[in-house]
Amino acid sequence: MPRRLAPALLILTLLAPCEAALAQSAFTVAVVRDDGVVLPVATHDRGRWRTPWPGPAKEAEVPVRVEDCPLAWWGLPSAPTTWTLLAPNETPRPIRLDRITWVPWYCQQQVVLHSREAARGLMRLPDGFRTPKHAVAVAGGDASIELPREIALGSPEAAALLDALQRPFNQQERLLLAGDFFGRYASPVSGDVRDRMPVKALSIHEGPGRNGDRIYFAELERRYPRTYPVDLRWCDEVTYMAGWVRKGADGQLDLTLVDRTVTSCLLDSVLRAAPHAIVHTPRGPAWLLELYRPSMANFGMFLAPDGDDPELLVLRPAGRCDPGAMPSRRLSPIERMPDASTEH
Repeated sequence: MPRRLAPALLILTLLAPCEAALAQSAFTVAVVRDDGVVLPVATHDRGRWRTPWPGPAKEAEVPVRVEDCPLAWWGLPSAPTTWTLLAPNETPRPIRLDRITWVPWYCQQQVVLHSREAARGLMRLPDGFRTPKHAVAVAGGDASIELPREIALGSPEAAALLDALQRPFNQQERLLLAGDFFGRYASPVSGDVRDRMPVKALSIHEGPGRNGDRIYFAELERRYPRTYPVDLRWCDEVTYMAGWVRKGADGQLDLTLVDRTVTSCLLDSVLRAAPHAIVHTPRGPAWLLELYRPSMANFGMFLAPDGDDPELLVLRPAGRCDPGAMPSRRLSPIERMPDASTEH
């Protein structure tokens, strides 16, 4: 063997187990609906996030069996044979997949997996085209995942947080209104009055931050009586914000927002956000958010923030409707199945 090749071969030999370990560490995270539908959202592989599972389409092409899925769909070294279900207030447990099928997702069709063992009785009504989700599932290599802790809105913890959020909310609202260069919105009350009005929460969740701390993800709103037009006085004007609450360099709370806007009491024009899981990665915790409007939804992985701007790691479309469109009345195979929520 030429002497100059020996060190190179030694290096390759040493790297081979490392590369194998990296390949084995790849894992896929999925969201789980109340009806047992499992949608793979993103795959973490060698420090990168990808979305190999097919996205929504006008007409979904569905393999006959789970075993017939192309390997590329999984984003893993081999097709997963087991999944682990993580649901709030439950011990993680393995689940089996029954079939591969499609379901309507807004006005499109989405290829999904289904597990009777992951289904539960309907506890919440669908929100428009958005179907409730209660858990996440993971398959592949070792993954460190935790679920966000939901904070009861009437609790002392929520009240203390909202009191401390008055200052950063006021700052963000003033920036929002100052940036309305076209004058499309004129607040019915002065800035000083706005600053003293209460901030309310639509939802609050707690989880890990970038620096080993604990942070919150909150949907916040402040409502103002509508003065014009007269026939819409029943519907308040709302300043809506969604994002992370964290301590800044001065020790006070700061907001890192994914959406900030002025809307109506219907919240029909805002990009709402719901956290489903936090994945611990070498770069820090990655939060899985569902970002949705009445006409569309996406899933995004965001690195836990340490500044004013959120860092999006990967975005996966989940479904949409064109303006004025309505979902098809055609029943999906899941809807034609007997109720599976009591079969496990």
